[in-house]
Amino acid sequence: MVVLIIGLFISIFSYNLFLTEAHAIPVFARKYKTSCQTCHVAFPRLNAFGEAFRRNGYQFPQNDEGYVKEEPLPLGSPAWKKVWPEGIWPGQIPAMMPIALRVESSYRYDDRSEVTHDFTFPQELELLTGGTFGEDISFYGEITLFEEGETGKVGRLFLQFDNLFDSRLPRHLLNLKIGQFVPAAVPFASQRRLTLTDYLFNSFKVGKNNFQFSSAQRGLEVNGIIKSRFEHAFGAVNGNGTEAKDKSTDSYDNNSKKDIYIRLGYKLGGIGLDVTGMELRDEVVNIDLTENSIKFGAFGYLGENRIRYSGMDFNDKFYRYGFDINSYYQNINLFGAILLGKDDNPSGNLKEVEVTAYLVEANYLFYPWLIGILRYEEINQYPGLGRGQVVSGLTLLIRANLKCIFEAQVSTKNDGSNKIFAGLDYAF
Repeated sequence: MVVLIIGLFISIFSYNLFLTEAHAIPVFARKYKTSCQTCHVAFPRLNAFGEAFRRNGYQFPQNDEGYVKEEPLPLGSPAWKKVWPEGIWPGQIPAMMPIALRVESSYRYDDRSEVTHDFTFPQELELLTGGTFGEDISFYGEITLFEEGETGKVGRLFLQFDNLFDSRLPRHLLNLKIGQFVPAAVPFASQRRLTLTDYLFNSFKVGKNNFQFSSAQRGLEVNGIIKSRFEHAFGAVNGNGTEAKDKSTDSYDNNSKKDIYIRLGYKLGGIGLDVTGMELRDEVVNIDLTENSIKFGAFGYLGENRIRYSGMDFNDKFYRYGFDINSYYQNINLFGAILLGKDDNPSGNLKEVEVTAYLVEANYLFYPWLIGILRYEEINQYPGLGRGQVVSGLTLLIRANLKCIFEAQVSTKNDGSNKIFAGLDYAF
């Protein structure tokens, strides 16, 4: 059964691969009239230029207006700048609604489930949006219309004020993000992974504390780049994810204290974090997918979350800190991270739990459309349970905006299940 279903996926891929080439047309591809590969190795995984584009508030880091092919709708004349503050500073909005749709579907085999074989067509349906309100004010949104049978959920939705005070400070030094977003403390966001299987590193919980490292959070973040190579970020968030408003307290957070976090990083080799060193042409960006570079990072997160045990409420104070590395050499991308942490009272029994987590992944670019993936990760809680898994797979780009995924997930612990996936993922 497994072989038959995967064979059908391969047949579909082989047929489509040799048809006339098509270009992706999600939000930013439409705006700049370019392929998804300008920013992605394979969506949603970003290349070096895509990371710089994201950091710069979804603008080309140099001369953004010169690359825009969909003319925005002006909100006021440029002459209004001369009469400010007696007039409103002019801005822009996209001329067309900046909306894209992403659909994820898969077949799953699970050797320990009562339902061994399962079709999830579709598994997830997302509405994506992003753009700018003129120079240096940007926005991004991810709204899940359907996921695993549930409807209506906002994942990320935020506004960012970019390059603050750049008349006095270096450009790219200071940005302010406001809204619901994944904190910069997270080394490798789940939302930009290549695999169907989520990172254990990001998704584990401790006791009854529902905190997950890569969950979107409501809050504020200051971030930026220093001299092209050094990144910094500091933020304060609610800490309880995207939970609904508690009508009894008229609050989204479940306690008054805010979680805080920090990230620092430095990149050696390759292009700068602000694309310094990359040749930008008039019509297309000269992307080098075989960049040779290495980036080091350190992060810390300090939080407190309310938990319920035996009908009573308790507060669990916890911390996470660690180090990460992300390297590129020719066609291989090798990255990993280590996380250490402790929860004071995650189960409401006044017992501490210490946490360690490890992640290492290698991606190999056989061709621009064929990527091999191998990942090992492990989570240990003392005292408590441990989990570990090996994930291997292939990502095949049928088009820049349509990919086929073959993946195996093998548990390294006796109580875990082994799974096989075949998936389709597309955006338009």
